Amino acid sequence: MAPPFIYINGYPGVGKFTIAKELVKLLPNAKLVDNHHLIDPVTLVYERWMPEYQGLRKIVRKGILDSIATSVSTRNVIWIFTDSQSTDEIGSAAVEDYTQAAKTRGSPIISVLLHCDLETNMERLKMETRSSAGNMKLVDWQILEEIRKTEGLHRFYSDKELDLDVSKLSAISAAKQIVEFVHSFPELRHIAARNES
Repeated sequence: MAPPFIYINGYPGVGKFTIAKELVKLLPNAKLVDNHHLIDPVTLVYERWMPEYQGLRKIVRKGILDSIATSVSTRNVIWIFTDSQSTDEIGSAAVEDYTQAAKTRGSPIISVLLHCDLETNMERLKMETRSSAGNMKLVDWQILEEIRKTEGLHRFYSDKELDLDVSKLSAISAAKQIVEFVHSFPELRHIAARNES
């Protein structure tokens, strides 16, 4: 069995990237592909509302995932992905790309659903580091509120899915809980965590 894909899904501003960076520090031989690594090149070409946008998103995403799935050089890497996919047709199709890549590689998918209360989410959305990151991260609280009202987060509905409320958790505490969850599966206990205090 190849090392797992850890797929972290959550609403914009919940803390996916911050937590994933801490997770990389805890897991040996882990690499992170943030959803903005896949989104930002597309937004250089098309605005999100343009009809070609989703098609190019899929091409970029599948290109990266297909490469990861068949790579000999990164065969022993634990891949951590962040995303914000809903249960709609577009979100489900995007998640299917990750599922197919994991299947091709022989990797289990550990799904992590991050959520926090609305007030905390709004505060995190306003953080200066988010708006000055030089990418296309959402910073409009009204759009976030609408997304939270109308879109449910995609779920895998598997035993390897962790639902984690990060309203009151630090990024490192959340990352440690994810590592504990990964180690709760006998076939994944060999993935040792680095000692980080």
